[in-house]
Amino acid sequence: MKKVFQIIIFCLIGLVPLMGQAQIDSQAPIPLNPKLVKKTLPNGFTYYLQNNALPENQIRMRLVIKAGSIQETEAQRGFAHFLEHMVFNGSKHFPENSLIDYLQSIGVEFGADVNAYTGYDETVYMLPLPDGKKQTLDKAFLFFGDILSGLTLSTEAIDNERNIILEEWRTTIGLNQRLKDAMYPLLYHNSRYLHRRPIGLMDVVTKQGNDEELRKFYRSWYRPDLASLIVVGDFDEEDIEKRINSVFGPLENPENAPERKFYTVPSHDSTFVKIIKDKEITSTSVKMIRKFPHRDEKTLADLKRSVVNLIYTYMVNQRLSDIAQRKEAPFMYAQSYAASASGKTDRYVSLVTTKSDQIIEGTQGLMRELLRIKKHGFTQPELDRKKDILYNDFERMAREEDTQTSKQIMEAISNHIIYGEEYAGISFNKDFVHKVIDEITLSDIQNLVNEYIDQSQRNRVILVTTPEDTDVPTEDELLGAIKSVTSQTLSRFKDIEVHGPLIADTPVSGKIKRESYSEKMGITTIEFANGVSVAMKPTKFKSDEIRFSSIRDGGYSLARPDNFDNASMASVLVSQGGLSKFSALELERLTSGKQVYVSPYIHRYTEGVSGFSSKDDFETLLQLTYLTYTAPRKDEAQFERFIDNKKEYNKNAFNNPDSYFTDEINKVMMQNSPRTATLLSPEKLDDLSLDKAMGFYKSRFKSAYGTRFFMVGSFDVDSVKPLLSKYLGSLPGEKIETKFVDHGIRPPKGEHQYIFPRNRVEKTKVLMRFTGEYPNTQKARIEMGLLSDVLTIRLNKKLREEIGGVYSPFASSVILQRPYNSYRMDIYFTCSPANLDTLLQAALKEVEIMQGGISEENLEKVKKAWLKNRESSLNTNGYWRKLLEDQWTRGEDEKDFEKYENQIQNVTGKQLQKLARKYLDQKNHLEFILSPHN
Repeated sequence: MKKVFQIIIFCLIGLVPLMGQAQIDSQAPIPLNPKLVKKTLPNGFTYYLQNNALPENQIRMRLVIKAGSIQETEAQRGFAHFLEHMVFNGSKHFPENSLIDYLQSIGVEFGADVNAYTGYDETVYMLPLPDGKKQTLDKAFLFFGDILSGLTLSTEAIDNERNIILEEWRTTIGLNQRLKDAMYPLLYHNSRYLHRRPIGLMDVVTKQGNDEELRKFYRSWYRPDLASLIVVGDFDEEDIEKRINSVFGPLENPENAPERKFYTVPSHDSTFVKIIKDKEITSTSVKMIRKFPHRDEKTLADLKRSVVNLIYTYMVNQRLSDIAQRKEAPFMYAQSYAASASGKTDRYVSLVTTKSDQIIEGTQGLMRELLRIKKHGFTQPELDRKKDILYNDFERMAREEDTQTSKQIMEAISNHIIYGEEYAGISFNKDFVHKVIDEITLSDIQNLVNEYIDQSQRNRVILVTTPEDTDVPTEDELLGAIKSVTSQTLSRFKDIEVHGPLIADTPVSGKIKRESYSEKMGITTIEFANGVSVAMKPTKFKSDEIRFSSIRDGGYSLARPDNFDNASMASVLVSQGGLSKFSALELERLTSGKQVYVSPYIHRYTEGVSGFSSKDDFETLLQLTYLTYTAPRKDEAQFERFIDNKKEYNKNAFNNPDSYFTDEINKVMMQNSPRTATLLSPEKLDDLSLDKAMGFYKSRFKSAYGTRFFMVGSFDVDSVKPLLSKYLGSLPGEKIETKFVDHGIRPPKGEHQYIFPRNRVEKTKVLMRFTGEYPNTQKARIEMGLLSDVLTIRLNKKLREEIGGVYSPFASSVILQRPYNSYRMDIYFTCSPANLDTLLQAALKEVEIMQGGISEENLEKVKKAWLKNRESSLNTNGYWRKLLEDQWTRGEDEKDFEKYENQIQNVTGKQLQKLARKYLDQKNHLEFILSPHN
């Protein structure tokens, strides 16, 4: 449920700032964030500027065109998206592909950084700048100016791009497309949206000779009165405004420009039902959707309604989560929420995942809980609990207002422009919520319930998705079953209240044996007498965030062969039971309203915990960690429920070709060893034992000896030491095995091709893999990483731009130290089956070319991107936590840290050429191919 909450909360972030007035004028408009500069030029071009110094000296720019695929004529279907591609294929100031070359030369990565997307109603171009230098800004404004008035759109460039778009379309086909084909006629009934998917029609996209239609679309819709520029970052506002006026001010709207129409989704009087069966669907779900007109948020009354909706969404989903955790639950998972959709339409969605033979029972179970809410409402304790959560969450967000990154601010402003979400600032959000939350009553919630939970047949859609071999009810049977719930007698919901401390008896604090400090890295390390150590780095990147983890060698490599499955699943199975005397549900209640999370893990070669907390909840995090080691709780009922649900999920998991592909690759890499952690069959799940899983868990967590903890974030070292001594220094410290076992499993040697004919569409996925032993030093890791990124540039140039056979090929490398120092270099792409052999040979040829020499120009591009990413990453808590963990496990220190940038800069093309010759041996590589079943 926490994930659902985060989604909703971030949708609300752009809502508001408030005031100090005693009473709220409900009809007053929601104000715009005072930090935002918004102006419109005489030609209708609008720009939004907001200064933000995180990260320093960097700027983000985004151009929003308020036109997308919905504006296409029948002869242009797919051209809004096509035009997005052409922006990067030649313009007045950037001929041919020189734009990408320039951006890469300043460390901006195509795809990861500079990117674009096309929607139904908008097309958006995104460009992050690594600095605010004059030359960088000059080029950026030339780029955005060219988008509106300087695209070349040559016939040759257009024709060259057709196959690339075809290959992009190919990546989307399969189950997802078939589901859209089945669902969209119901969701977008009688609407223009039904026939204007952004990817378009490939018959139109690939048709030679229709390039004038593309130019016509460009002239009609890429115009100043439909364009908005957003600039967020560390910049001189006066300079940016001058540039905007100079570049965009002279632009003129075309004569007789077509009207920018807005389309809606028409109403329908009856309920639409669709039961969709497909060989690749892996689980059974029922989605009940009610469509209603979109309600703009313009006034403070609208905003208060959004707060009520947020509280309601918390409460209904907490109820459904509680039900799902019962052993006799009628469904495996359920969720209910309101969401916006295209065509000025909102939807209220209720989703349930059921066992394939319980479609009726699961759907009735969901309806029963919704109607129980409609009849009896919520309880006051439920409302109070959710109010507290909301109050605290907005308080935390306000504390982080000054640590927002430019990327976060950019997203909020974009949502304001594109979706009409209000953008007033986090402080206002907090003040408004704190002001109105006490006024919200159960009656307010019930008014929303009555609107959402409505048995009317109008504007209702019911969608069932299930594996092909499922016995399904008829549409009439399903509707009848849903209707029958209305006549059932429904009792009031019984909420649970949990009280009491997490830990009844305070642990005796452990003694600190040793303490050290790295001034260069700002890290304090303490070691306790029980063999536990903690590395701490306080930061100011966030005002209220602590990242936390631990690691120790061992893992399920230590498990006996006959206990392997229990060991590999141990941390997951044991976590179902909760901690100490509290069940998982009770633990959730007890920590409700807190920003805290801790979870144990047992991986193949390591074990530990991972988590996070706010400053106020740090002691709770440590208490949960203490109990994770000392008081795992056995819960047979939850174990049985988990196994029952897991069997249902797993029995059809390999219906998904990608899941099957991944599992088969894993088997090959493990040489079909019985120690391969594959997806467990229903039969193997039946063989799992909670006692054996708990036994293995306790064998690893009964002692924390040899464990290193890491914490990074907003804390004071001296203030947290007593807490660390109390909860980590007091952990059991019995000496146990702290080394993993290398079972000698290695990937196959030589040249091997593995073909898996599982796709139901004309699509082939390719993974080419080079493996072997490799030194695990920082310098060696940098070299292999740079090599893979240079290879990615070459693959895009050859396979995409020259051959036109793929959309987004890339190479990636991984350096492993467990169970031995080794590397993997992978090449990925998706293509037409007809082009497979050509592309395989072309990819290997690119490897061969690199073995003959590395382009220094490409290497410099990659180096700059690495250095830019390093600079940005060093301002995040998550990066530092991972860095500390990696340094400790690799035996590296501050000297390696200091060398990092120089080691990047000192890498030469000759070094990478030597690396390619030694490690990218074509006589020792594997090819995994997921091909069509025919």
